[in-house]
Formats: sequence, structure tokens, C-alpha cells
Amino acid sequence: MLLSFVSSLLAAVVAGVLSHEAGTPAAGAVLYGGGAFMGWMTLCVTVLTALGLLGVPAGGGQRNDPGE
Repeated sequence: MLLSFVSSLLAAVVAGVLSHEAGTPAAGAVLYGGGAFMGWMTLCVTVLTALGLLGVPAGGGQRNDPGE
């Protein structure tokens, strides 16, 4: 999860700087970077969840069913 956050932060900074260099005012560049952060973080969390690396319930995913 930490790697997802750091890579999202890097993507946000790069997107914001590139947007500002293209002529967008500073406030608009910050919003653009924020959008890039949210998009990349959402993609990372979705991929990690699909791989089963996030969202595992307590107990390692084992059910405590006495009938088994």
C-alpha cells in the first residue's frame, strides 16, 4: 500500500508540473495533479484487491464454520 501511495504521489507531482509548464495557472495544476493522484491510486488499489493482496478478512480468510 505504501508503494501505491508513493507512486501515486510521484504521478501527481509529474502531472501537476507538466500541466503548469503547459500554461495552466498554479491552482489548476494542483487540481490536475490531484486528479492524477486519485486516478492512479484507484487503479493501484483495484489491482491489489484483484490480486488478493488487499481485503483479506481477519484469520487469513478461513471460515470458522463448526459444521465443516
